[in-house]
This record gives sequence, structure tokens and C-alpha cells, in this order.
Amino acid sequence: MDSLATIVTSHLRSIGVAECPAYEAILQHAVKCAPPPFALNSFGRRYFELARAADWFAHSLVANAALEGYGAQRIWQFADRVADDSYAEAVRQHARDESRHSTIFVAMLKMVFPGAAIDSESELALSEMQPRFNLSPPVAQRPGDELMSGPRLLNELIQVHITETRALVLQHLLRSVLLAYAKAPYEHRLERMSSQLIRDESRHIAYTALIFEAEAAKGNGEFMFEAFTDRLREFNDLTYVELEREDVTL
Repeated sequence: MDSLATIVTSHLRSIGVAECPAYEAILQHAVKCAPPPFALNSFGRRYFELARAADWFAHSLVANAALEGYGAQRIWQFADRVADDSYAEAVRQHARDESRHSTIFVAMLKMVFPGAAIDSESELALSEMQPRFNLSPPVAQRPGDELMSGPRLLNELIQVHITETRALVLQHLLRSVLLAYAKAPYEHRLERMSSQLIRDESRHIAYTALIFEAEAAKGNGEFMFEAFTDRLREFNDLTYVELEREDVTL
């Protein structure tokens, strides 16, 4: 199971992130204590089995578009509560990426299944879940007692980080299926879109990893060792439930 930690760190190196020894030790400890099902070969095999059905795969693209839009809204709201300004801006960039991902999944659906039709109600819902965030005017911070820092903030960021780690694994699975379904003239566009999604997930893992490294240097390393393992166990339980429902989404 250490292979998941190896995969994650290799992606960080590929986008130019320096070594984060404290974070990498925390990640290795967590996946050893709470092996994530999404890193197992059986998870990938089940995804491929489900994706052989065109209807299931088309539905998964729509579901991912909705989840990315919803996630963008939630992450943007979370950023307003982050006390550290540099951390908050990194979270806001994450939200902007998620919003863009929502539009990418809709575009993928239309390229992979050119004849697919999204009913008007679903189209409207997807459009509303694709916020276009901008950098101005500045986001007003909430009252100080609502701002998050320390262990409370780290717990939230750990959950974000684990979600993005699973998303990275799923993006690689999705890429294989996309290219299997792809037909002219869309093959190269779909490949580029997939590569962009993988880079973005790597960047989301990276900014949270750098925060964890900085927080470990401040003396929060012991807390993160325990919290990371606890949050991963909880996430694993949720993944098993989703597998039972055949709801394998990002």
C-alpha cells in the first residue's frame, strides 16, 4: 500500500514540488495503518467493469460535473473561513479549478457521446453549479470567531487532501476509459482535457501538502499523524458504501 504514497509523491515531483519529508512520512503512516480501498487493484477493476456500460459512464460524467460544481461552491465558502491569508488564497484557487472542471466534464460528455441529450432541468442545474469566481472585489472575511486555524483547520484540509488523492487515482482510471470511448475528431482534445485534470488534482494535493509541511514545522506534526489516519479511516468507510451503491465518482 506504500505504492499510493509513491504515486502521490511522484506526481508532486512531476509538477516541481520540493520534497516534503514530514508530510510524506504522515502519508506513508496513514496508508499503512488505514489502507485505502481506492488504491487497490480491485477498485480499478470494478471501475472498468462498470464503465463498460456506456449508460453508466455517461451518467458518471454528468455526476462528476455536478459534484465538481458543488465542490467549487463549498470550497469557496470554506476559504472565507481560513484565517491565514496565503492558505485562503490557495483554497480559493482550488475552488476556481473545481468550477472549471465542472464545465470540462460536460464538454467530455458531449464529445464522447455526441448524441447524448441532457434534459433542460439537469442542464440548468449543472449551469447553476458552475460558478465563475473572480478575484475582485476582495472576499470579505467573517468575524474572527468564525475563522479557522490550528487543528480545526488542519482537520478540514486533511479531508480535502484525501478527497483529492482519490480524485487523482480516479482521473487515471477515467483517462483510460475516455480514450477507449474516444472517436475522431475528439481524441486529442479529450487527452488534453484529461491531462489538465490530472495536473490540477496534483496541484491540489501539492498545496495542501505544503501547508501540512509548514504546520509540522510549527509543531503540529504529531497531531497530523493521528488526524490523517483517523480521517482516512472515515473516508475509507464512505468509499466502501459508495462501492456497494456502484457510485464510483470523483
